[in-house]
This record gives sequence, C-alpha cells and structure tokens, in this order.
Amino acid sequence: MKKIKSLLVAAVLVATGIFAPNATAQKYQGQMNVTVGGAFSLTGLVGTSLTSAISAADGRASSTPGLAGMFDYGISDRFSLGAAYNFQQFTVKFSSYVDNNGNTVNGDFKYSLTRNNVGLRALFHFGDNDDLDTYAGARFGYTIWKTNTNAPGLALTDNFFKSRLWPQALFGMRYYFTENIGVNAEFAIGPPYYMMFGLNFRFGGN
Repeated sequence: MKKIKSLLVAAVLVATGIFAPNATAQKYQGQMNVTVGGAFSLTGLVGTSLTSAISAADGRASSTPGLAGMFDYGISDRFSLGAAYNFQQFTVKFSSYVDNNGNTVNGDFKYSLTRNNVGLRALFHFGDNDDLDTYAGARFGYTIWKTNTNAPGLALTDNFFKSRLWPQALFGMRYYFTENIGVNAEFAIGPPYYMMFGLNFRFGGN
C-alpha cells in the first residue's frame, strides 16, 4: 500500500510540472482515447462465499481476470467524458451439494457467476506533459450479475448479487511511447476493480 501511495504522489508531482517544468501543455480537447486492459478485483471473495454457500467440499473454483475497456473523449484540454465496460466470470465445479430441502445430491455440477459492469466516467486531466497524461475522476457504473447452474434445487445467491449502480473514484496515468500508442494504469476505490493495467490508443485532438 505504501508503494502504491508513493507512486500516486510521484505521478501527481510529474503531472503538475515539478519534474518537468519545461514540458508543453497537453492538448486534450477533441482527443479520443481507447483503452483495453486487465483489471484486479475482489472477485476472489465471491468465489469463497459461493463455495461455502453450496456446501461443496470438493468444489473446484476458477475465474477469469477482469477484462476492461474504456473510451474517453476530451471536451476541453482538462476534462473528458467517457464510457467504460468491465467483464469477469467465476465458475465452480462440484460433485455433490445440499438442495433447498436438505437432501444431498450427487452428480457432475457446475455453477457460474458472471459480472458485467457498464458505466460513464468524467475525468480531470492535469495535462502538463504530452507524453504523460495523469488524471483523476469518477465513474458511475451499473453492475449486472448473472448466475447459471445445472444443479436443480440449489440455493442460489441471487439476493446477495443484485444488479445495482456503483460509484467509483479513480486515479490514472497514461504514458505514450509513440504519438498514438501508450500504456495505461488506474487505481480505484469502488467496483468493478481496484487496479487496472492496459494499452492505450489516442486519436484526434487539436
């Protein structure tokens, strides 16, 4: 956590020009940015709760990494508006469970939990370096949970995994090693992820 805090502080200092006083101001207005990446979330906790809920002592759990995609459009040299999407799936396989009537059922079963999050976000860009774009902002995303199982009578967890609107505070940075291609990192508080790394592509701008 200390390393993450230090990295955030260093990025802010760079963005405000302390480490790059001669850098030219970034021209963000009219610029379009597309980001694709992988995200880290607390979905592992979902797997633990799910395995406990189905009483599957022999459960075998797996999950996909969070897959993230964002599109941001610069409405000024300091502000951008964008849309974002995140996908993640958790799966557990088991050979026995206890149904709603308290009976033990044996067989070959599978339970999957899928999370889709779509949202809008607004970002403020510190904008003091053409190669390094640091920003902070907020995202409001709607999470859609979907469950699927071939185990009849299984007590599902639909009451816990309800689709709902979630706010997210985030801080990010993009570093461009060419005119149009760069790398992206984000650190966030709130769903659907707390950390994201990816590739960034920018187009347009004045």
